[in-house]
Amino acid sequence: MVARMRTRNVARYQVVVRRDPEDSRFWLADVDGLDGAHTSSHSLATLDRYVREVIVLAADLPDDAEDGLEVEWHYETGDPKIDRETEQLRRRRAELESANRDLAEHTSDLARQLVTVAGFSVREAAALLSVSPARVDQMVQQRKRRRREAA
Repeated sequence: MVARMRTRNVARYQVVVRRDPEDSRFWLADVDGLDGAHTSSHSLATLDRYVREVIVLAADLPDDAEDGLEVEWHYETGDPKIDRETEQLRRRRAELESANRDLAEHTSDLARQLVTVAGFSVREAAALLSVSPARVDQMVQQRKRRRREAA
């Protein structure tokens, strides 16, 4: 497996996480294809931070690159059924998050078009899009602010 896959000019790292066979209180993480990139932790929450630190060190990245890393987690809990189900759930959550981002962007674009190009009122656009008038106003004002900042 390749450690880094380029998507949108961002390196994505694949990390395999499993219980320590000698001490089940620890989680072990190995970054696929990146020599020397492994770490451990008592909790999965802190493991994320440690993995990001070790990737930056092993891949010789700038210190401020940690937050921007895309990490794809593969968990091996010791129970294949749990592994499959949690993987499916994480994949579905990622798909829904992506769909929500796309929906929000499309809604913003359409709200701006309805108000600024088609001449609908903010209230009319809100009714057409099933969002609040305040939200439509935010989306329209956001575009105006960006134009002013760009000028």
